[in-house]
Amino acid sequence: MQVTPQLLEQALELSHDAVTIFEIRNGGSAAGIIYVNRAFETMSGYERDEVLGCAPGVLRGEKTDAGDLESFSAALDAGASCEGESWYYRKCGKPFLMSWEASPVLDDAGNVSHFVVVQQDVTERRRRRRRRQDLERMVDLQREVVSGGLDLQRVRQRIVEAAREITGADAAVVEETEGEEMVYRAVAGIAGEALGMRLPIDASLSGLCFRSCEILRTDDTRDDPRVDTEAALKVGFVSGILVPLVHDGHCYGVLKVYASRPDAFSSDERQLLEIASGILASALFTAASFESEVNRRSMLIDAIPILVSYIDLDRRYQEVNAAYEDWFGVEASDIRGKFMWEVVGEAAYETIRPHLDAALSGEEVSYEADIPYQKGGKRTVLAQYQPNLDSSGKVEGVYAVVRDLTSVKQAEQDFLTGLWNRRKFEEKSEDLLRKASRYRQPVSLVLIDIDHFKAINDCYGHLVGDEVLKVLGWHLGNTVRGVDVVGRWGGEEFIILAPETAAEEACQLAERICSEIRRLSFEDVDHVTASFGVAQWMENEEWSQLMERADGALYKAKRDGRDRVMVAQGSVGPANDC
Repeated sequence: MQVTPQLLEQALELSHDAVTIFEIRNGGSAAGIIYVNRAFETMSGYERDEVLGCAPGVLRGEKTDAGDLESFSAALDAGASCEGESWYYRKCGKPFLMSWEASPVLDDAGNVSHFVVVQQDVTERRRRRRRRQDLERMVDLQREVVSGGLDLQRVRQRIVEAAREITGADAAVVEETEGEEMVYRAVAGIAGEALGMRLPIDASLSGLCFRSCEILRTDDTRDDPRVDTEAALKVGFVSGILVPLVHDGHCYGVLKVYASRPDAFSSDERQLLEIASGILASALFTAASFESEVNRRSMLIDAIPILVSYIDLDRRYQEVNAAYEDWFGVEASDIRGKFMWEVVGEAAYETIRPHLDAALSGEEVSYEADIPYQKGGKRTVLAQYQPNLDSSGKVEGVYAVVRDLTSVKQAEQDFLTGLWNRRKFEEKSEDLLRKASRYRQPVSLVLIDIDHFKAINDCYGHLVGDEVLKVLGWHLGNTVRGVDVVGRWGGEEFIILAPETAAEEACQLAERICSEIRRLSFEDVDHVTASFGVAQWMENEEWSQLMERADGALYKAKRDGRDRVMVAQGSVGPANDC
């Protein structure tokens, strides 16, 4: 069967790679694009008619590597193939990373008549590769700190070099305090000449980071009132991230990365720096407090606060840091080589397994979950799994980084009932109301007040009153739907926000809960009832107005005899029985 031009064109149209063909003038220069396929249109955002006749550099822009053009021009002159990879721009102006390979086409006389360029969007592929490299870097960094002993200056220098590399910064600095000044103790990149530089703690961004123990970010120091602009520009500091080096509640200094351009850093770089800073803070803590007392290696490992491990295809721990010792009460050397379920427990492993399966199949995985570890109890963790691929793209294992968020989550919960506290409830409710407004969905609020609760405290004592609150809180948490938000509003008041729920449905929910509370049994109190106020959110209504109407309905339920449900009608209208 003869291969026709139509068949070749159809094949090009079906290709997943973008293809561009352009003519060559007699003088050897590019005349213009004569063909692009559908994949090119999808990749670039340009319609075919918009680029036909244009020069080959139609996708070039500010970030495009000038070396690409030089390679291409040289290939044109020589009639040879060439390839490259650089940033190019879609029609909308958004940059993307593109690899390309250009090959000459010869006419019957042996002269180059056309060039065919095959192009691919490799932005996501390179991002995944960099993410894997970053996590590998963290593991390598941990090993370096351990193997490097307590040579403090070596540790500092290793950290700044790694911080600069993983963030792509122009400079990285470790600053520590001396008296009332921040001193540059280790430097890398364009900060190389600033070693020993001093900044006042009370008049510098570094000092603010040190005093507040908070991560700080500045996208442009020229517009940041917290920064001494003159001093910053002197060392090329235009944008940057500053991370406090904190261990055991004490701040030992600041890790700073910066660039000589604005908006140079993303949230990913901030997270990586936070992990790196933990390793450095541990090293500083160990060197300052225990250098002459304990084995250097063991104390460094003990000080690292984040779980970092490497898991092979058999789901065995091949590498773990000493945080595993703190979490599981087992020596790190006894964990290496064991299956995951032997360390974390069967219940925890069953929770983790779907995420690990995805990572071992080649996916990047990030998740937050409550993990019921066999030792140390249930913990809320943020975990990231990064597949380790060999040169052929085959998964060899998984890098895992796990952080304990339990204390953060506990700060959002009511300590007595385990429900959301008032601040967190309001935060979640505002999000729900915004969604309801956007999609014009009903939302209802249910306000609950335990009847005669003061009498319960007076007659039986506050411990019995607390037990009543716990039982009711547990019951509410297990009664509402998964999409409902339930919290303790304060004292003996509870609150429910039910999305996609009109007043009638909310009333039915409140009536059911009201009836169930009557039947609840308590160890020391014979009978407990509650009053309910229900209000459906009205379009353009503020949160405070919704609360006011629900509170008015609750007040009427109390006034009319308690142990009942009242629903608010209208924006400020009277409350009626359900």
